Amino acid sequence: MTSGPTHSLRTRIALILTLVVGAYALLDHAVQRWAVLPRFAELEEREARKDLERVRSALDDEIERLDQRCREWASSSETRRFIENTALAHEPLRAAEVQRFREANASARELANAGLDLVYVVGRDGRILAGGAYDQTSGAPLSIKSFALDRVAPTHPWLVHERHSSTDAALPEPVRGLSMTEIGPTFLAARAIPVDEGASEWLGTVVIGRRLDRALVAAVGERTSVSFDVWDLSDPDLPTEVAAVVERVTSSSDAVVEARDERMLEAWSTLDDSRRIPTLIVRANLPRDISAFGANALQYSLISTVAAGTLLVFVLLSVLRRIVLAPLARLTEHAVAIGRTDDVHAKLKLDRSDEIGVLSGEFDRMMEKLEHSRAEVVRTARVAGMSEISTGVLHNVGNALNSVNVAVNVISERVRTSKLQKLERVVEMIESQGEKLGEFITAHPKGKHVAPFLSEVAKLLRHDQEEIAAETGKLCAGVEHLRALVASQQELAGKNELREAVRIEDQIDLASTLCDLPRAVAGGLVLDVHGGGLGRVMLDRHKLVQILVNLLKNAREAIVEAKREPGRIRVTVTHEGERVRIAVEDDGCGIATENLGRIFNHGFTTKTGGHGFGLHASANAAVEMGGRIEAASDGPERGSRFVLDLPYESAPHV
Repeated sequence: MTSGPTHSLRTRIALILTLVVGAYALLDHAVQRWAVLPRFAELEEREARKDLERVRSALDDEIERLDQRCREWASSSETRRFIENTALAHEPLRAAEVQRFREANASARELANAGLDLVYVVGRDGRILAGGAYDQTSGAPLSIKSFALDRVAPTHPWLVHERHSSTDAALPEPVRGLSMTEIGPTFLAARAIPVDEGASEWLGTVVIGRRLDRALVAAVGERTSVSFDVWDLSDPDLPTEVAAVVERVTSSSDAVVEARDERMLEAWSTLDDSRRIPTLIVRANLPRDISAFGANALQYSLISTVAAGTLLVFVLLSVLRRIVLAPLARLTEHAVAIGRTDDVHAKLKLDRSDEIGVLSGEFDRMMEKLEHSRAEVVRTARVAGMSEISTGVLHNVGNALNSVNVAVNVISERVRTSKLQKLERVVEMIESQGEKLGEFITAHPKGKHVAPFLSEVAKLLRHDQEEIAAETGKLCAGVEHLRALVASQQELAGKNELREAVRIEDQIDLASTLCDLPRAVAGGLVLDVHGGGLGRVMLDRHKLVQILVNLLKNAREAIVEAKREPGRIRVTVTHEGERVRIAVEDDGCGIATENLGRIFNHGFTTKTGGHGFGLHASANAAVEMGGRIEAASDGPERGSRFVLDLPYESAPHV
């Protein structure tokens, strides 16, 4: 029965249009990726340099603010009064004021409140009048070797120095900038303390400083919205990634920008100290937002192109559907309906004057011609179906006839080799003696052997009788199976199923006998039967035997084909829930992987002279019993395994 085309014309047209739109979208995306995306990367590098420059400006602003505070401190009247009082510190009142200034301006607590790490008030002669250096967090003193004593050299670079030009009437130039100290990189500012406001004469120097520590780096990073790190260029233990770029950064007049990974960008530069010597290396850590934005823009462009192409495909398909596809769909549905209902009398009558109209008219005329041959086709199909069923039945009958033929041959051989002729000769000899029979038996040399001979013949005849009886039983079982096979053909029309209480072990024994496996076992074949013990189970006995005969026969033939003598066949019966499984395994020629899916197909066989009916009929019989057969193999020469899975129903106890 035809269910319709697997690939409709509409699908093909839609596929072609989709492929065209997809190819255009990919090409457009590739061009934008190669031509547009690099522009975003260039913009990102420019922005990275701007961000790094903003960090440098923020650090310069820190120095500027520090210098502004130093100017306020140096011009403060309180500072001038402190220096004047220091010279008269032996007077109690002046000494108290000196101490109060030191506690209010140069203690650890006040430095922390002011956000400073060091403050020194130094006289013109280099004497340290007040001050110190303290850690802002812990308040612990910080050691600065040159300021460790109560006096520092007047020429110290942190101090302001006298101008030597006779024309200069202004105060000494202030000192400010970055300096590397024992407490780390420090921003410093130093200014002269004038004698009076606006005077050119000065009393000493105010030095204040703040370390460029993590707290300051974090504060500047938060203010500039740029995360950055700093390292001392003179540090011999620079991190590997920093040491790798030092040479490029110090030799470049511009910032060095490079990608760390797909998400982060690094911008490198140096910071000079107050002597204009590169002292620190700075790295700004910048997210690659611009590249991400560019990638998102490209993605949006791709989506937009695909959406526009999809809309175009939809419009084209709508037009094609009305003009071409809808009439063709009607023609296709009409053909499918005829295939489904076999109503060849139905007419399409598509009223069109174009090619599709001509096609529909020719199709209607073809159906008229087909109607005349329908009866012949039906008859041929019926004959073919009956032939297939008959072939399956004959195949199973042939399997049963093999066992019948073996039994008949055994009986015939026993009859042919019977001791009856010798017994008749003895009878003739006895009858020829007449009244001298007694004397002949007791005195004649030949007569003495009559009684032992008769005894031996009786034993042999008894043995022959037992074997003939056993073979007759097998013959009867085979004939009974043949009768059941023929009866099953008649039952098939009514879908009848004869279920009876049977022991699966007995049916395995019967099937092995019908396959003549006992003789193969006598020749060395190993037949292992495991499991069972299920008691009596409700099954169709003849269908079960039919399936087992086919499976055991195929297993034996696979062993012979593989020339694996004596070979092994293993039959296992298991009970799992509401199912009973009978597995037949062999170590024969196995099944190729590509054949496993076709092993139960009608007519499929890999055996020379085979017909491909046995497993097909067995699979059908299993389905009729409410079960199934599964086949498995690891490949050629590695044996095979067939599992018969049936519903389990225990027989009622009588």
